[in-house]
Amino acid sequence: MAGRQGMSGRQGALGRLEAGLGHRFARPELLEQALRHRSAAHEQKIPSSERLEFLGDAALSHAVAALLFARWPDASEGDLTRARAALVREASLAGLAERLGLAAALELGSGLREGAAPPAVLADALEAVLGALLLDGGWRSLRAAVNRLVSPLLATLDPAQLALEEPKSTLQELAQKQGLPLPVYREVETRGPAHRRVYVYEVEFGGRVLARGEGPSKKAAQQEAARHGLETLEA
Repeated sequence: MAGRQGMSGRQGALGRLEAGLGHRFARPELLEQALRHRSAAHEQKIPSSERLEFLGDAALSHAVAALLFARWPDASEGDLTRARAALVREASLAGLAERLGLAAALELGSGLREGAAPPAVLADALEAVLGALLLDGGWRSLRAAVNRLVSPLLATLDPAQLALEEPKSTLQELAQKQGLPLPVYREVETRGPAHRRVYVYEVEFGGRVLARGEGPSKKAAQQEAARHGLETLEA
């Protein structure tokens, strides 16, 4: 990967991505796989980013929890949970991916190459990149990269607004306070082509279906269902 910063096109994008992460990959094949969307992997019959995304999702949640625990010493468990959810939600990760210029380094299948990459694709790719970084550099390098990326977002969080911004966490905390089972989210419908899916989810709370929500990803649809559910409970 030497000399990336001086190259144009995708190689330049890879160099900028490494610079934004503060980590140069010793095993560049890990970064390449992390940036390979399943649509491209299917066309080429090679491994996709999905396994690295699984790893990165868990590692990111752990690193953000550690960061919040250190930065917010007086916060309650509920505030820490909502803050973590706000920092790792799809919109936040997609924004970080855009800041890193990650889209220019993505390897997409033919059906996704036209137009801008959807936020869900960017968010998933960033998780995969962080999974690759963990394997390449270890926990210390991963945590340093997450702190570097997330700290500016953390500085903008308003604890008083978190209950409104993170309806899934708020609904879960409400169930726990009332001694009820945790909310259950079920997919009830999927619409649109593979590269422009719309998901519809319902949320069950206290033994009854409370509300439905839809969005461009499963996470977004679940958040919308939770938001409508909270509105129903408050009505």
